[in-house]
Amino acid sequence: MSVAYARQAEMELPLLYHLPKAKLDAFVQELRKAYDVFGPVAKGKEFVFAPVTSAEELALHYQTTLLPPKKLLHLPFEVLFSFHEDQHIEEAVAPERPQVILGIHPCDVHAIHILDKAYTSEYPDPYYMAKRRNTIIIALNCTTPGEHCFCSSFGTGPALREGYDLLLTDLGQGFLVEVGSQVGKKLLLNMDMELTPAPRVAMVEKQKVIDNARRRFQKKINTQGLHELLEENFRHPLWEELMHQCLACGSCTMVCPTCFCYNVVDKLDLNLKSGKRQREWDSCMLLEYAQVALGHNFRKDRDARVKQRIYHKLVYYEPQFGTLGCVGCGRCIKACVKKIDITDIISRLRGE
Repeated sequence: MSVAYARQAEMELPLLYHLPKAKLDAFVQELRKAYDVFGPVAKGKEFVFAPVTSAEELALHYQTTLLPPKKLLHLPFEVLFSFHEDQHIEEAVAPERPQVILGIHPCDVHAIHILDKAYTSEYPDPYYMAKRRNTIIIALNCTTPGEHCFCSSFGTGPALREGYDLLLTDLGQGFLVEVGSQVGKKLLLNMDMELTPAPRVAMVEKQKVIDNARRRFQKKINTQGLHELLEENFRHPLWEELMHQCLACGSCTMVCPTCFCYNVVDKLDLNLKSGKRQREWDSCMLLEYAQVALGHNFRKDRDARVKQRIYHKLVYYEPQFGTLGCVGCGRCIKACVKKIDITDIISRLRGE
């Protein structure tokens, strides 16, 4: 940032900036000076969150990534500590370098805040919290919803109102940059590049983009009386139908941005003298998930597991965390081999 901007460090900065697309790479390079930068990149015909070294690698036109950005906060496989025959234990060391997750869509930002509640409430998770405190969120408003997206039904997209450090909106020739926190404000202040303050009229342009995106959604869920609907239809014949349809493969939960279940396992090395303890993503859709000592299984039948997933997202989450557990990203629909659709399930329970 220029010397003039640096002198305004203790002054109130404008909350809106304009970032020309021609300067996007310079923006990324500024971030990389102090942070590990992750963003959406192309992987074949799909997209994933991966390390980014230049703006050319970014695919900000993406609709949904294969796995949500939660994988950068709650790792699919995470070593907790390693152990040795001499009783020596080495604790896992958190990375010292902070990270920036760039280009997160509103639905995934909402999902991260749901994970915050799950991992920082009654039993704080030190591994998640260490990475979360070390993470800056630069969100990206959605302009082109995918065919499976239904975030507009829950108010989790296509636009984001809060919960970000910086928020980008693609206005064609450049991005509108909104500052959402003191961390985001400080981030811009410390950059060795000058961003032009954006006029307030840019918010009108932004609203037009968002309204256009909102009109393009193909899926929706009627959330009116959703809790009561599910409570009254716990024995609905649809569940038995889904029992025969579902393969119980766990794909839906593995791609879900709000699922937080994991298993802890010990891995012993071949020398039988050392090993490690790690946690791994787990799924309530798998047969072994609810199995306890002596072999009893509380959810042996697939219909019980299907209901557990739906009811957890749309009923059980709210009393515990004050929010629904689904953000409408549509990944579960896309990943399901049998194309089981949560929006269709609710429609059928309503008799539509």
